[in-house]
Amino acid sequence: MATESELLQNIIEKLNQLIALTRLANSKAIADFKEEIGKDLVFQATLDLADGTLSSAELKEKVKEQTRVSEGTIKNRIAVLMEKGGLIAVKKGKEIYYDNSGLFR
Repeated sequence: MATESELLQNIIEKLNQLIALTRLANSKAIADFKEEIGKDLVFQATLDLADGTLSSAELKEKVKEQTRVSEGTIKNRIAVLMEKGGLIAVKKGKEIYYDNSGLFR
């Protein structure tokens, strides 16, 4: 009988396979969005800064300092990145922190 550790390892392997297949099946869409990200300083700054250590407010402020765009534009880009899977939101207490998912690296 498999140990708990072996079962978890099997699950991880299967999840990695599913991720690889999903990326392969969506490679054109991912490449197209990567190109869009490359043309947009707000997308770039947000993904560069989103490492899970900044609260939502701190992230928005730092992106605003780097790009000189409105908070509304930044909120919009964050929403798009969330929808596309580029950002992961993590709630810590009353704050939301964003982490780069690595999908568009």
